[in-house]
Amino acid sequence: MKYNYRNTTFLSYTIIVMKILVLGFGPHSSGLDAAEYYISKGAEVTIYESAEREVSDFALSKARSLGASIRFGELGAKEIRTYDTVVKTPSIPMSFQMLKSSRYVTNDLAALLQDERVKRMKKIVITGSKGKTSIASAVTHALNILGESAIMCGSLGLSGFNILQDLNEKGCEAYTHIVLEMTNWQISDTDFALSSLWPEIDLALLTRKANEKRAEKKETYYIFGPWIDKAIIDKNARDTFLKAIGRRKPRKIIFTPTRFNPNRNIEPLESAYEILKALGYHKRDIENALSTYKGIPNRIEQVAFKDSILYINDSAATIPEAVAFTVKMIAGASIHLITGGSDKSGDLDLSSMKLPIKMASSITLLKGSFTTRLIEYLKKNNIGYSGPYDNIFDAVENAKAKAVENLSMGSNSQIVLLAPASSSQETFNNEFDLGKMFKDAVFKIIGK
Repeated sequence: MKYNYRNTTFLSYTIIVMKILVLGFGPHSSGLDAAEYYISKGAEVTIYESAEREVSDFALSKARSLGASIRFGELGAKEIRTYDTVVKTPSIPMSFQMLKSSRYVTNDLAALLQDERVKRMKKIVITGSKGKTSIASAVTHALNILGESAIMCGSLGLSGFNILQDLNEKGCEAYTHIVLEMTNWQISDTDFALSSLWPEIDLALLTRKANEKRAEKKETYYIFGPWIDKAIIDKNARDTFLKAIGRRKPRKIIFTPTRFNPNRNIEPLESAYEILKALGYHKRDIENALSTYKGIPNRIEQVAFKDSILYINDSAATIPEAVAFTVKMIAGASIHLITGGSDKSGDLDLSSMKLPIKMASSITLLKGSFTTRLIEYLKKNNIGYSGPYDNIFDAVENAKAKAVENLSMGSNSQIVLLAPASSSQETFNNEFDLGKMFKDAVFKIIGK
């Protein structure tokens, strides 16, 4: 591989600076994570985004404070070739021309897996069409209860570059296990970056499909090969799986559910149990560890229950469709919805908010460009709301007051639900920062 380093001579010393192009700020600011990592290694970093309206003011300010250059508009092949490495984030699709023009393309998971420090750690991959996040979260939690030092990355928000930065700061002993939740596009991007030469992976699980007869997308199977020590596959998908992987078989294939699984048909615990069992942990220890699992932080996370009011943090519900899903899950209770935030590009589908709005007993709004559009819809349909607030504490207090009012009228089962349906970066750092502030506000308000 030929690198196009920029050479600077100073007092007879030659400083070699590697040029990095990060494609997109990415979901959860993953492009910023890449920029911070490579800048810490002395690289010269440029972050590219197609249009400035796609990027929050917070992200722009953060990138500039790191020392990264920012590039908007079109990228030509000649310009792409001036960079030694192109880092792809999920938000920008790679065109054939971009792939052809790049000297070397990587992503966060390929960079993580290729790092020498990661080779000594146990690596667990969870992929498939449904339930990946919950299974990965349960496995990570249980491993930590079992005395390991496990970290989860992939789709939920923590990027591979976050882990690499941790290793830089804390050393190789920071983690014993890495749990990677991977979508089919992440597998495809990583497979391309690795030239289909994957490092050793201790275990990979393919989730049970919503429809057993439907095959996963072909990219999903790229990860399954002789570099996988153990693969866990649902027995109903046996024929589809074996046909899809062909001769590139993992060393051992475990078809599940195995006998005596105490969590049969209870996801994510059933799959988490199978993974931990395959890793060699004792049945009783696994059951004890999984019994303490309470769910995914920031995703339908039960924060507190006091005075007949349940507080739920769903700050990771950053699109209207996710809010609709959550509201369906908790239907039957009186829902006091805290929602709203940023949508500078105007791409979020407002129509998907019809169900949450219809089912909500009260609506409390947070400030932002998406909220402005939401207010227009609420006014047009004569639907009442409170706010918008730029302070999460005030929003929680208002939603709690609405719940108390319902209780005084004889209504039971009140839920205060934070589900922004949009980005939080106009008012907060990100959705995880919003979730933490929501929990802090709840604990302060209820006196916990």
